[in-house]
Amino acid sequence: MAIGVYFSFENTTLEQYDEVSRKLNNGNTLTKLSQWPGGGILEHAAWQEESGSLCVFDVWESAEAFQRFGEKLMPIIGEVGLPQAEPHIVQLHNFIAS
Repeated sequence: MAIGVYFSFENTTLEQYDEVSRKLNNGNTLTKLSQWPGGGILEHAAWQEESGSLCVFDVWESAEAFQRFGEKLMPIIGEVGLPQAEPHIVQLHNFIAS
């Protein structure tokens, strides 16, 4: 069952987000879902709020796929200096993609 995952990182810049993206993809910015390590991501969106928070919303094919990705992501988040943020994870009732 697909899950939705929402993060909100306080006081985080778009430059920090881009650095995480590059580190996840061996120096290149992630531009295609097929480039994401571990597979299983179905959709991804990121934006900066006026408050300075960086928000990320993903749809993953399963909790296991997100967990595999998290094992790669979490050390990189620490390297780049993003603040700790607990993900809000929900089971999706419906997900329609183009």
